[in-house]
Amino acid sequence: MEFSLRYLYLLAVLGGAALFAWIIAKDAKKFTGLQNNLSKIHNSIIYALAYVNENMLDNGRFIYIRNIKDKYHVNKTVYNTANHARMLYSLYLCEKELKIDGLSQRRRTSAKYFVDRYVKPLGFGRYAVVSDPEEENLKCEKAKLSATAMALVAFSDLRSENIIPDEVFEGMGQFLLFMQMKNGQFYNFYDIENGGIGENYNLNYTGDAPLGLLYLYEFNPKKKWLDAAKKGLIFLANMRKNRKEVQFDYSAMLATEKLFKTKDNGLTDDEIVLLKSHLIKMAEQVIPKQIVNKDEQYYGALIDNIKPLNISCIVEGLIATYNCVDDDILRMRIMKSIDTGIKFLRLVQIQKGPLKGGFPSSADWKEIGVPKAASLVRMDTVQHALAACVMFQNMFKED
Repeated sequence: MEFSLRYLYLLAVLGGAALFAWIIAKDAKKFTGLQNNLSKIHNSIIYALAYVNENMLDNGRFIYIRNIKDKYHVNKTVYNTANHARMLYSLYLCEKELKIDGLSQRRRTSAKYFVDRYVKPLGFGRYAVVSDPEEENLKCEKAKLSATAMALVAFSDLRSENIIPDEVFEGMGQFLLFMQMKNGQFYNFYDIENGGIGENYNLNYTGDAPLGLLYLYEFNPKKKWLDAAKKGLIFLANMRKNRKEVQFDYSAMLATEKLFKTKDNGLTDDEIVLLKSHLIKMAEQVIPKQIVNKDEQYYGALIDNIKPLNISCIVEGLIATYNCVDDDILRMRIMKSIDTGIKFLRLVQIQKGPLKGGFPSSADWKEIGVPKAASLVRMDTVQHALAACVMFQNMFKED
């Protein structure tokens, strides 16, 4: 009798938890509405946009690094082409998803600067984003995989405005295919001076190329782009499925969501299961590490990572995962993690002064003895935090 009562009690508890999870999964807005004031998130977006606007030169180039402790010091040499393209994508999200006016012309000016300065032909109908050695501390010019892929993402809506001719879009896609191995993996760069493909030392973040190919496929629906994207994502999922720990690859998560949303993607049931398992595995690497005690100083960050850049990427990847998985209890856990991560970003954002709207490289930048780099405001940190906030607010946009 006692066993039966305990069993019934356990069923009731589990049933209640499942019902709660189902309600949250079906209407996340009701859950986060209790936890987060969306107007504050909107303010964070506006502040970040103001920072970006203030640090975009008239020609469209960004001031890549500022220093909170040395407000008037500007480093105009260090730059990163992939992050320039990512910033343009974040501005596109603001313009498209949130209907924020006033961004269009500035974004187009910056896109034209990027194309004129960095997009170059490589021969054989291929085009790529070529990094400046001085800006990126390289020995020679290199055609970069991620920068080219993110250019396809950032400029996909500008194809009809004569900023990038169709043959250049096609050529960038051909470059990505050229950089893909038979097993689906991608090389990182092409050494222009020596005519060789750079070895792929980085297996942690290789979702950029599939993401770029899927954006290209949207307006240039050639099967080769879709097939290469699928092959790249399936390679990553297979490579990581038997590992106990995997790096959080937010771009692969965004690309997987994009692939699932692509009509007639040709995925088999087994491939869908594989790709969803890949998403879940990465999510499960970070959710247990999150600081969830509201009394903790860095609430919302990870116990081993308090960098706004990394937390922003995690939020981006978790939002993509939330939109793909089916398990209601898992979705509840993911939503809680997203909501908490957004709180961290909002609280760590600079609220006043010349760098208002920016984000420090590390949340502990005010502490004594931290590395000097902690107080740097880098454009890539601002870009990812902006994208995370826009994606979060977009989850609750009325249909």
